[in-house]
Amino acid sequence: MEKTVIAPEESDIDSEVLETTASSLGVVTHHETHREVTLSGLAWPEDDTAAEQVRTLLNFVSLVFEEVLDATVDDVTHTTFYVRDDVLTSDVRAAIHEVRHDYFSLPHFPASTLVGVSKLALDGALVELQIEATVPNDGWDVETIELPGADA
Repeated sequence: MEKTVIAPEESDIDSEVLETTASSLGVVTHHETHREVTLSGLAWPEDDTAAEQVRTLLNFVSLVFEEVLDATVDDVTHTTFYVRDDVLTSDVRAAIHEVRHDYFSLPHFPASTLVGVSKLALDGALVELQIEATVPNDGWDVETIELPGADA
């Protein structure tokens, strides 16, 4: 099986002992009918709000998918948002979902997890985002289903 490592050892680390993080921005595994993509936890502490940080991160993810992976955000199958507890309110959660709507659309909504955490590794980071995707060789055939009783 073939594996592509994206930007190995790209992260800076403040350490007198370690020179690199021994990790990569992401990994692609190549299969006969598709590629599986995982992007490491991404953070952008330069923006002031959680929603702005999510927008910057999803812009970056879109760029990586389109320009590096020959894919789109329609190929994203799961997102995990880690949000600092001290900023995680219902308004912030709603703002993050509003930003998500600018990038993901039906029928390609990914599954998603949002987790409150006490601290993130980068100072100033309010959100960290991890991405999983499946990029089919022949495009998507998408079916959406409703859960029983969902309209009640």
